[in-house]
Amino acid sequence: MPSFQTGSVPHGFTMDETSERIHYKDAMAIPVPPPNHSGFGWKRIWFSLGADHADVRIKVAVHNGTSWTTTNYDVLAVRPRVGFEVAAGTTKLSIGRVKKTATDTNDNSPFSWLLESQA
Repeated sequence: MPSFQTGSVPHGFTMDETSERIHYKDAMAIPVPPPNHSGFGWKRIWFSLGADHADVRIKVAVHNGTSWTTTNYDVLAVRPRVGFEVAAGTTKLSIGRVKKTATDTNDNSPFSWLLESQA
């Protein structure tokens, strides 16, 4: 049976335009049930992001139990949501807003995430 969890990305920038951390208080950690594609427990999990009113750049960090992998996503208000299938072994995600340029002030437009899982 499918399961869904959603939430809003906090206001404020986590990273500047050069990917240097501004402050961690504006980031969000999301623990996920580890996907197990071999047929036990949660089989497949998808993570997606959606913006409205303005385009947003989001840093998504994926932890596999040992290390982090980080990717920036540009989520456009006029386009469909963006996302990915969560890899087997993933234990948590971290997300936060990133400045596109030094003069970017869009740190509070509506922006949400969605975690979908198949048990």
